[in-house]
Amino acid sequence: MSGDTTHDRDRRILDVIRSLREGEVVTYGDIAADAGYPKLSRLVGRILATTDEELPWWRVVNSAGRLVPGHEREQAAQLRSEGARVAAGKVRTAPIGRFAVRKPTRSGP
Repeated sequence: MSGDTTHDRDRRILDVIRSLREGEVVTYGDIAADAGYPKLSRLVGRILATTDEELPWWRVVNSAGRLVPGHEREQAAQLRSEGARVAAGKVRTAPIGRFAVRKPTRSGP
């Protein structure tokens, strides 16, 4: 992959991460897919781990909702402050994103 292509790919991933809103919890795979690279979820993790840029890293978890190893306490506190429910090292629900609880719609006449 050329330097320009790599730079564009990384920029697109960073743009998706920057766009995450308060209370939104997504997975590495969600970010990769939204950036146009659905098979590069591990790259999202690498970018988050190595960038010097201030990013809302706490809003990103693995596909099972598991928190970042070694940062569970800090991540859980950040997520809870934004309205997410965290238990046993995993996101259970969040106001926005993959773990949002959908309110049932009322059907009938």
